[in-house]
Amino acid sequence: MKPAAALPDIFPAEPDRTYAPDQPLAELGFAEQFAVWCLRVQWRMPEEGKERPVLLQRAFDALDLPGGAALVAELAGTLTRTVRRPLSIACPRWRVLTGDEVRVLNFIAALQRQGASPRAALDPSWMAAPCGASPVWAPAQRFALALSTAGLTLGNAHAPASPFPEAMPRVLH
Repeated sequence: MKPAAALPDIFPAEPDRTYAPDQPLAELGFAEQFAVWCLRVQWRMPEEGKERPVLLQRAFDALDLPGGAALVAELAGTLTRTVRRPLSIACPRWRVLTGDEVRVLNFIAALQRQGASPRAALDPSWMAAPCGASPVWAPAQRFALALSTAGLTLGNAHAPASPFPEAMPRVLH
């Protein structure tokens, strides 16, 4: 039998930290910039029931993800209902990451990474019930899967930044 110290920790206390608050967006690859931009545009939208911004839908159409705007709306709505404090989601032109954007990116990256522990990257304030269930998990997982399907992988700090697709203009300054 192996000693306890040799067994892998499937739920480490600290998640892999790939992003940091106040990190310049210019240091991030396209996948990260696109995810942040989408969340920021969604955050600035009018109340529910109004049409999604054409810009957001066109961006997803360019990546051949026609349902992507709905996935972002679902994730943003769930975060709004679950987190009991105002979230710091910047305007789309803000040049650095906020703390809440870092939490979302780290969680989505952990959901996409094989062998990662998404549970460790899940912010404790996103838990809704004493049982530890989080309503954020499913919408974030759907968004992470959609990004993966489009070839957009977050969180690989050791790989060179992914190039911007030719069909997609740089959406952040």
